[in-house]
Amino acid sequence: MKMSTILIVLLMSISTFAQNDQKGFYVGYEILEMAMNKFQYFAGEIGYRFDKKNHIRLAILEVKLTERHLSSSTEAYAVDGENVEGYFRGYEINYDKFYYKNLFISANMGYFHDTYEHTILDEKVENKTFTIGTALGYRHSDLFGIKHFYINFSLPVRYYFNKLEETKLGDTTVREHSIVNNIWLFLGYQF
Repeated sequence: MKMSTILIVLLMSISTFAQNDQKGFYVGYEILEMAMNKFQYFAGEIGYRFDKKNHIRLAILEVKLTERHLSSSTEAYAVDGENVEGYFRGYEINYDKFYYKNLFISANMGYFHDTYEHTILDEKVENKTFTIGTALGYRHSDLFGIKHFYINFSLPVRYYFNKLEETKLGDTTVREHSIVNNIWLFLGYQF
């Protein structure tokens, strides 16, 4: 069973509390991508809740990507081969609209800077691009009965305006990046 399927089942099996109606700011730390990459650097979100149905948030993502994560077919699957590590910096603004209880759909736009570097050879490829996209998500407030503690699970898909062409670094292939998806899992606090 893939990790994403396990996470979805886990999140949906948590007893659903009513969404907190409080307006205000919230901050969260992304734990899934960070865990898959040995918690190197930082990924988080800051947002504002206008009402029960409408949120806006900024995801700030600075992640050093491990060789294992990039080549894993159940995680990133961004490279085919060995000896390539990476780094991505992303800033993505999301407008979340809740449509059924804790489920939401998002529109997003952002900027991403991806770097892939061979660990032995002096070869690398970089790509900088603006993006647009959408996401499906699940947000649960007052997690484990702790007031203001939340979990935000999001599956964003984005289009790269400046796509990264398939590139060879030594014997390893960095796959094309034109439509890119992620799995984000934020834990945070709403003020």
